[in-house]
Order: sequence, then C-alpha cells, then structure tokens
Amino acid sequence: MNIVPNAIIRTNRRSISLTITKNGELVVRAPKRLDASYILKFVESKSSWITRKLKEIEENNAFNINIKKYNQFFLFGKLYERVEVEKIKKIEVGDFQFLIPAGKEQSELNKLFINFYKEITNLVIQKRLDYFAKIMDLNYLAYKIDNCKTRWGSCDSKGLIKFNLRLAMLPHKTIDYIIIHELAHLVEFNHSKNFYKVVESVMPDYKTEIKRAKQSGYLLQLFRN
Repeated sequence: MNIVPNAIIRTNRRSISLTITKNGELVVRAPKRLDASYILKFVESKSSWITRKLKEIEENNAFNINIKKYNQFFLFGKLYERVEVEKIKKIEVGDFQFLIPAGKEQSELNKLFINFYKEITNLVIQKRLDYFAKIMDLNYLAYKIDNCKTRWGSCDSKGLIKFNLRLAMLPHKTIDYIIIHELAHLVEFNHSKNFYKVVESVMPDYKTEIKRAKQSGYLLQLFRN
C-alpha cells in the first residue's frame, strides 16, 4: 500500500514524527535536511499503524455523524434518539429519547440545548466538585459553567474553576476525572509528573478517562450557531 502524506513539515527536530488528524490527514514532521526518499520509506514502514489509525478515525466519524447532525444525543455517556413533539417548549428526556419541540429552527434549538445541558452539568458539579475537594483537602475560589470551544475545564491561579456546559454528555467517571484534573491544578499549576501523581492518587486509572475525554472532543463544537 502506497501511503502519501498530506503534509511534510520541516523543522529543527532530530527525528521523524507522524500525526493523523481527526479528519484523517497524515502529517509528517521531519528534520530539515533529511532526504525526502528516506521520509517516504519511513512512512511506508509504518503503513500498518497508519492504516489502523485511519480505519479507527473513519469508524468514529461514521458513528459521530448522527451526533453532529443532531439526530442523536448523549447524556452521561448514553445515546438518545431525537423525537420531535408538538406543544412542548423545552427539551425533555424520555426512555432513550430526547423529546424536542417540533417546528423550530436549529438556531432556536441550540439555545434550548445549551440551557438544558448547562442546567444538568451545574447540578452534577454542585455535588461532585465539593465531594472531591473534600477528599483532596483543597479549597477552590468558585466555579463557573461556561461555553468554551476547546476545553472541558480550566482552573486559574486564583482558584476559579470553569467547566464546559457540555460536560453532562460524558460518562459519570469521565466527568469525575475532569473535576479531579482541575482541582489538581490547585496543587500543581502545570501538567508535570507531579501533577498527574495528584490525579492518580484519587483516580488510579485516570488514563482511560483522558483518552475518553479526548475522543469526545468533537462534542465541544455542538450547538453553536
């Protein structure tokens, strides 16, 4: 199989690195003076890994398409089908169904969904944030539910913690990991080994949840006009 990179970026690095973007593009970073033929041979030697990753991305994108088209919705990691209903004014949850007001433009529905998820996420954070703060013997200044495009959460040097309103889409354990992650910044304001030791002391299998949070990153783009 002849694999051709979408882009080859020359840098001052000493080795070759391969990256496959979420859109399935293969990006190669290589030393400036390295011969192009060597780079292509290296890429070819990694063809099995590249093919496997591209297949994973293709399968994920095929699964995610119904989410992106708003035909299905996540709530605490469970999948719900879209059902339009007359004479209701807000989003309601049935048995594996999201009941949605019929006849509304997507821009109107986006506002309803933002309010829906913001309210549920806030309820979860109210309970779990104080629970983990007590376990970790930490005090935070305050928390806020926000509408960030790129992050599930953040913590500033003053102790203000922000959580994305879409957090309620994730499984409960992934939500717990993000809460622990942000609280850990009150101890280590970085992502060093010591930082992850703090996280690990509360959630030993945190790496599984890191992967799940990253795989769910596309959800951050939902409900934006």
